[in-house]
Amino acid sequence: NDPDVRGAFAGLDAATGVEDLVQAVLDGVVFSLMDAQRALGSAGLRVEAIAAVGGGARSRFWMKLIAGALRLPIRIHAGADKGPAFGAARLGRLALTGESPRAVCRKPLVDAVIEPDMALGEAYGARFERYRALYPAVRRQRGAASPSPAPTAGRRRDARR
Repeated sequence: NDPDVRGAFAGLDAATGVEDLVQAVLDGVVFSLMDAQRALGSAGLRVEAIAAVGGGARSRFWMKLIAGALRLPIRIHAGADKGPAFGAARLGRLALTGESPRAVCRKPLVDAVIEPDMALGEAYGARFERYRALYPAVRRQRGAASPSPAPTAGRRRDARR
């Protein structure tokens, strides 16, 4: 876990298109989840399934990628896209009323389960090792790439510069 590391695209060539870059961003998120899974395993924790919440839970494509890469089923709960807001509201209720978490935080119903595609998991496993091998080089270059001085069309500037 390195909060200061920056992202990088590796292996680009003249045939690389926008779709490839979008897929690379998705893969980068998946690889970071695989990294977290590895860290949990190293700490002796075993995850048997994942509960997806937030807007991303609406995308079956996204859920299939994550389930396959992690080789774990993903449970999509009723109201999953609103889960973070409900969670925050429940925490506020607990703090305000002093009610018991058992009374306020009920387990939501499962709407769907996305089963992992093990072939996809194998493919991601091989690519994950390449991703991990790139980390030292990316880490060394932290700060080397600075934002362009050119005017932008609404692109976010890094406030940490």
